[in-house]
Amino acid sequence: MTKTVLVSGGTKGIGKGAVLQLLKDGFNVAAFSRDKKNCDNLLSEIKKLKINEKYYLLATGDVTKENEVSKILDQTAQKFGSIDILINNAGFGYFADCDKVDMDKFESMLKTNLVGVALLTKLAVPQMKKHKSGLIINLVSISGKRAFTNGEFYSATKFALSGYSEGIRNELKEFGIKVCTICPGMIKTDFFTKEELDRRVKVLGIKNLIMLDVEDINRIISLVCNQSEHCDIQDIIIMPF
Repeated sequence: MTKTVLVSGGTKGIGKGAVLQLLKDGFNVAAFSRDKKNCDNLLSEIKKLKINEKYYLLATGDVTKENEVSKILDQTAQKFGSIDILINNAGFGYFADCDKVDMDKFESMLKTNLVGVALLTKLAVPQMKKHKSGLIINLVSISGKRAFTNGEFYSATKFALSGYSEGIRNELKEFGIKVCTICPGMIKTDFFTKEELDRRVKVLGIKNLIMLDVEDINRIISLVCNQSEHCDIQDIIIMPF
């Protein structure tokens, strides 16, 4: 039976790469983000692959709004029957000095990077419990393992996500649900604007920024989603080399 994957923030960067890879792998894939333009761009790329529309669902919605997330889960269940794998990818970064932080931006980042994950997980887990199986993949970042200058607020959200992930891993094991965290270093995506790259060179003293490709993360996500039933891949760190 074909498994169904739901990806938040699934229309650009890591999420987009995961959607395209998992469709190639033969999964049913539902993806959503707040930006309709990005959804339209992803749809164009999927059509180029000539994948039948019965295998995918694209929607717009805000991961921090329960009514919108609930609607997307309902649409996914109606089309595919159930959600077997949840990929919590939606998130963004905000970097600032500790004494110059914009608290509204910090709170917004916290809501997306952590509260949104908890909300989507809350609504998806009952289906998994019913079937006594499932997989949750949380995209954490290396910033959930170590904090960098001016990155303390972003790291705060990701350290919290790491703790949340470990907690639900222990909680959900008895229901046959696995939880994996993926913690990549810098990746070539729109996350890193020219301004942010320049800031890192200046503040961190890095002259040659070596970055991962989205394809590197695609392969890791594919590996985790295709793991055998008796495997439990729990925590992956992937760094540029």
